[in-house]
Formats: sequence, C-alpha cells, structure tokens
Amino acid sequence: MARIEPQPLSRQVVYLPGGVNCALVLGDDDRAVVVDSGQDKDYGRNLRKACEALGVTPVAIVNTHAHADHFGGNAYLLRQFPEITVYAPPFEASIMRAPYLEPVYLFHGARPPKELTSKWLQAEASPVHVELEPGPMELAGVPFDVIDTSGHAHRQVALRVGDVLLAADAFFGDNVLDKYALPFGQDIAGQLAALETVRSSGARVALPGHGDPSEDLEGSVDANRAAIEAAAEAVELACRGGGTEAVLAGACEALGITLSDLPRYHLNLCTVSAYLTYLRERGRVDVHLDAGALTWRRAAA
Repeated sequence: MARIEPQPLSRQVVYLPGGVNCALVLGDDDRAVVVDSGQDKDYGRNLRKACEALGVTPVAIVNTHAHADHFGGNAYLLRQFPEITVYAPPFEASIMRAPYLEPVYLFHGARPPKELTSKWLQAEASPVHVELEPGPMELAGVPFDVIDTSGHAHRQVALRVGDVLLAADAFFGDNVLDKYALPFGQDIAGQLAALETVRSSGARVALPGHGDPSEDLEGSVDANRAAIEAAAEAVELACRGGGTEAVLAGACEALGITLSDLPRYHLNLCTVSAYLTYLRERGRVDVHLDAGALTWRRAAA
C-alpha cells in the first residue's frame, strides 16, 4: 500500500484518503487522536507515518463501529504505541474484542466458511478500554461531540470536531453509491435516521467512511436516501413467494448486482434481511411459514 499524504479538513483535523478513510485529530502537547484505523496493518502503518510527518504521537483511537475495515489497523498501532487508549461504542466493542463474531453473524450464527474469515471480514482482535456513549467528551485537549448514527452498524457513532463531522458510514460518497446499489446496512430505519442526523449536524464538511468529503450535506444525504429507497423498492418487488435468498436474487437482478464470491453474497444477504425487517415493520411485506419453508410476499394493498 503506497504512502498516503494526510489531507486537511480543518486546522485540527486531517484525513488519509483510501478505500477506508481514516482521520487524525491534532490535540495539544503534540498528541493526536486516530478516528478509525482502516482495514489492516498497512493502514496502521500509514497512520503511524502520518503522525511522524506531523510531529504528533497518537494517544487514543476512536473506532466508530466494529466492521473489520474500520478497526483492522488497531493491532498494528497498539504494537507501536502500547499506551494508546481505544474507544468504541458498546456492542461494537464486543465484536472488536472477539472479531470472529463478524463472520459468525454473517453466516447466521453458525461456524462460517473460510472465505468469511479473511481480514476483510475478520480483523485482528483489539481491546476496547472505554465504551462510548453519545455526548460530549474531551481527548488530547480537544472537545468532541459523540453522535449516535446507528444503522449501517448496530451501534455506530459519528464524531463532530468543531465544524468537521467525521461521519464514518453514516453516509457514503457519490462514487460509492454509483458502485454499490445495495448499500450495506444492519438497521434500515436507523440508517435513514442517521442520514437526517448528518443533515442537521450543522457541520461545514463531513467525511464519510468511504468516498470524498462533502461540503454539500443536503445533496449527500438526499443521494444516500434515494439509494436506500431504490434498494427498498427492489427488495419489496422481489418478495414473490420465495425465501430470503430468492429475494436477494431478485433484488440483485433488478439493481444490476452480480454476486461472484461468498463474502459479497453474505454481506448482501445480511443487507436484504435488514430491508425485509424494515419493510415488514411498515406493512409493505408479509412473511409466511409453509411446510417448513419461509417465504416473503408483498403485502396486499
């Protein structure tokens, strides 16, 4: 992985662009706070090099949620800086401490096949020293607002630092939405609520976990909402009396998605399951059990 130069978002906040965006918040006494550490040791190494170039020492890592691509660099950074304190939301902290839980939940709670245990879905374990709750806090002399943006992940947070919102996966950049027509989510109602939280944050600029920073929060939120609504409609229309996997196949066909490997298959199956819960709670689909088979149908008008 080539060295990545930090890009400024404000006087106090820089980020390292990549497949996963990681940020550094510059505090007092040459201290810094890492916000999400990326996929693996390569991301961790780039964060270390960025700290060296900026003349700061990381004293804390805040992980916004426990998907492997957002905390996979923790283990490397903790080996380099053993005094770092790690912060993460409850529930997410449990997965970070026992990352095998991510492939397990993606495989319906059973022992997962080996394809689901690569670093993409199972990071190295990380301690969590402090479990985050929404509200104000101070790290390295810098005031933060911890904001609940659960939805993409069960207990996700965003961080506001001055006029910068480190939004993580509360929204996705336009290029990401163009590439992925079924944005990953574990609670669709929560995702939609998180988008409105981003909209009303009052931030000058917001950094998504994937994609470019946005100074047009209204436009970014509207684009993400439109993507979720289009996916929900595709899932609803695919409820034609088949099981969950048949709904996934129908939705993927409608959205032009090709699933060619087990990790993507199960990530999308998890997302479709979240949409089915969302649609059922709104009376748009019904679930039936007939002769041991679970089937989904659109609700009668």
